[in-house]
Amino acid sequence: MPKKAKLSVKQKAPSDGAALNGNSAKPEPKKASSPRKKPASGKASASKRAAPRISDEAIRTRAYFIAEHRKRMSLPGDANSDWIEARRQLLAEIGGS
Repeated sequence: MPKKAKLSVKQKAPSDGAALNGNSAKPEPKKASSPRKKPASGKASASKRAAPRISDEAIRTRAYFIAEHRKRMSLPGDANSDWIEARRQLLAEIGGS
């Protein structure tokens, strides 16, 4: 006849939460755990981080070509608007769009 396996203390404890000494106690309610948010990839995570650093030289070069195009097409604008537009374009390129 095969021998019976001995039960450990954890296996002997009743599942209704009664203590080992016979005193019955209510089991502690489980805490509601909120699912952890995973870091989003792509645009969402880039917006939470600090804005990427773009060199002034890159902005200056892009602004030059924007100004040349603006002048060829006789569009209104000035150097400041060209600079702002160049920076916006470079940020959009780096941002993944």
